[in-house]
Amino acid sequence: MSLRCLCKNISGAHIKINNFWTNKYSTIKTAGVLVIGDEILKGEVPDTNSTLIAQELHNFGLKLKKITVVADDINDISEEVRYFSKKYDYVLTTGGIGPTHDDVTYEAVALAFDVPLVLHSDLEKICSKFFKTVDPMSPGMKQAYVPEQSVLNYATISGDKLTFPNVSVHNVFMFPGIPEFLKKIITEAGPLLFRSDKKFFTKYLYCNLPEYKIAKELEILVQEFPEVQFGCYPKICHSAYQVKVTIESCSNVSTTKAYLRLLQLLPKEYIVNESDI
Repeated sequence: MSLRCLCKNISGAHIKINNFWTNKYSTIKTAGVLVIGDEILKGEVPDTNSTLIAQELHNFGLKLKKITVVADDINDISEEVRYFSKKYDYVLTTGGIGPTHDDVTYEAVALAFDVPLVLHSDLEKICSKFFKTVDPMSPGMKQAYVPEQSVLNYATISGDKLTFPNVSVHNVFMFPGIPEFLKKIITEAGPLLFRSDKKFFTKYLYCNLPEYKIAKELEILVQEFPEVQFGCYPKICHSAYQVKVTIESCSNVSTTKAYLRLLQLLPKEYIVNESDI
């Protein structure tokens, strides 16, 4: 088995050793995320949505493979949607579904699948009530025009219905860019939209040693536990620890065994209790 190792001694960098996703666990469903908006690319608005989505997809048992930020350009978005849809099991877009001129996600997805944009009767009623208009050409009604093959996803894990449904076409699910709305939809409806028969089991170990001093021990673990993924993340100027190690697999037994083995390999005096952090 080949060894993949990336090691940089700078803040925020990490050692990533072993890619178990491409071997025994290749059946894990994958996802790609498209963050849409000129404001992200200009640095005017921080992108917190992709972090939330990544966390939720991981909790659902999905492997997020790629995050791409795209400008408010119909052709650019449609090109990425088309590529992502073929590449990954699930595609999530965030942003670009509001009432203004630069909200073009629905149009772009329609272009990606070569289908027309149509006025959906259910969304027309919702938008008409919310924006207090019956004019199909009003700005508020723009959100009622969706790709012809769209599915409206109302269901939530609580049994209640979303006020405004998530709109999906094939394996592409379109979410709002407003973080509060995104959080509500993905936490309440996400478990029903993004299904996986896998689950990740993760343990953490904190060590008061620089990462280069535990690289050999991690290489040993990679050879002994090829089904486990290990991550090594340095923390600069922290009073309690220098490195956080993650141990993860789709087997609780494998994760636990690898964690206990790491405890054996590292000097006990440099292992930091989580309660001390």
